[in-house]
Amino acid sequence: MDARRALAIALLLSSIILLVELTGGILFHSTALMADALHVVADILAVLFSFLALVISARPPTSDLTYGYHRFEVLASLVNGFSLLGIVGVIMYEAYIRLLNPQPIFIVGTAIVASVAMVLNVVASRILRSAQPEMSDHKDENVASAELHLFGDALASLAVIVGSVAVYLTGQYYLDPLVAAFIGLIVLRSAIKTTVQGGAIILERSPFKDTAGVLQKLAGVEGVADVHDLHIWRICSHITVASMHACLNAGGKTDFTVVRSRLEDQLDRLGIHHVTIQLEEVCCDPVHGHKVHERNII
Repeated sequence: MDARRALAIALLLSSIILLVELTGGILFHSTALMADALHVVADILAVLFSFLALVISARPPTSDLTYGYHRFEVLASLVNGFSLLGIVGVIMYEAYIRLLNPQPIFIVGTAIVASVAMVLNVVASRILRSAQPEMSDHKDENVASAELHLFGDALASLAVIVGSVAVYLTGQYYLDPLVAAFIGLIVLRSAIKTTVQGGAIILERSPFKDTAGVLQKLAGVEGVADVHDLHIWRICSHITVASMHACLNAGGKTDFTVVRSRLEDQLDRLGIHHVTIQLEEVCCDPVHGHKVHERNII
């Protein structure tokens, strides 16, 4: 199934879940259901932003936007993250109010609504998974993120069901807002993860934890004496960019075109397909401290 179509179906199912849980939360006086409904709002935002990111990022590059509109995905991720933080605040506030003044809930109705929501979330998550290619290296991060959101909401709905059973067995109505607070923590985790990932791309943080290891691999390429000024960053979740200076040894100077090709192949194996390589016959000082007598080949 096409990724856009899968996201559109998931968006429709999430909207249905939102209406069902909001109605159930009001009718059955369940804070946990209301919290799960707010969680669904977060899911709808995630799926909507993923859908928009797919549509907008597909637009071709322009003379001004040479990488196209791929950064829209990052902006959407940050907006989603901050909106999730606001939703967490609302959930925690409502849970706190109900903990101070526990109210009876309609247990059977709450459990039925949560069960329906859980099933629909699982179905939506499966639909998104079917839209992904089998090879994990080629998965679309937008679709994967939306799938994760929906799976998390299925778990939250399961928590509401468990909470309803616990209220039925113990008669303690404060367990309902406790489940709501638990759902709030789930949303908080997603908010932090989403915001950190988007912020890392905006700050052009390297996607590789072991950048020194990458530098060592490149310096070990035949014909290379030294590699420095290596910068690796991401335009969006699936476009990694790099720039570097490579000083050639005596063998590399005889055929710098082959050396450049070897470096590009090494970077390509690491998933870096957009790279700028500056080859030097005379090594420059690290971190842009170029010597006056160096000669750049390319």
